[in-house]
Amino acid sequence: MELMEPEIAAFETIPYRIRIGVTGHRRLKNPVALRTLVRIAIDAEVESLFSEAVRGKANGPCQAGALPILFSVLSPLAEGSDRVVARAILDYPEARLDAILPLVVEDYLEDFATEESREEFHDLLNQSGKTVILRTRPIRDECSDPAGQAELRLDAYEQVGRYVVDHSDVLIAVWDGRPSCNRGGTAEIVRYALSKNRPILRLWEDSITVLNRINGQVLFVES
Repeated sequence: MELMEPEIAAFETIPYRIRIGVTGHRRLKNPVALRTLVRIAIDAEVESLFSEAVRGKANGPCQAGALPILFSVLSPLAEGSDRVVARAILDYPEARLDAILPLVVEDYLEDFATEESREEFHDLLNQSGKTVILRTRPIRDECSDPAGQAELRLDAYEQVGRYVVDHSDVLIAVWDGRPSCNRGGTAEIVRYALSKNRPILRLWEDSITVLNRINGQVLFVES
């Protein structure tokens, strides 16, 4: 009797997921325009930031034999840039949000002045596939002095920015080019990302600029 070979089950290609981190200003003149600019930047620039070998395999799911590209966004979900960029990336098919919070939720909510802002935060947090909370104890449990609490808060913001950089393949920086006012501000996180040789897409108003290290030279001009 002839033995039949077992039928091999069909399987889908495992996609290549690009992790996009975000840092940026909280106050934005035109969030709607920024959301559009994020999509333009990703579509035009992200693929070119990777090696020829990766690009040869990952040219989109419609090309035969190509490796599909999916996106994850790592965002602290602060007001402004963090949320606009997160929503723009979630518009892509099968995109995923990983919320990286600097503080326990109760402490973090104190940063949001309006009920509308707090509701938007909770809406995005509920969409998070993975949530990381870097400081797991309330600040008041660690320090009773207001000045000390403020320092702990600044430290948390610095740490969350660095975490996003360390765990991303590309960083989107919504940045006006000016120095940071406080520790952990956008300019400081951009400089940290450059020190880690992380590709950066700087978005501001209607411009898109790639900031990166190439052959040891920093393509970066601080205004």
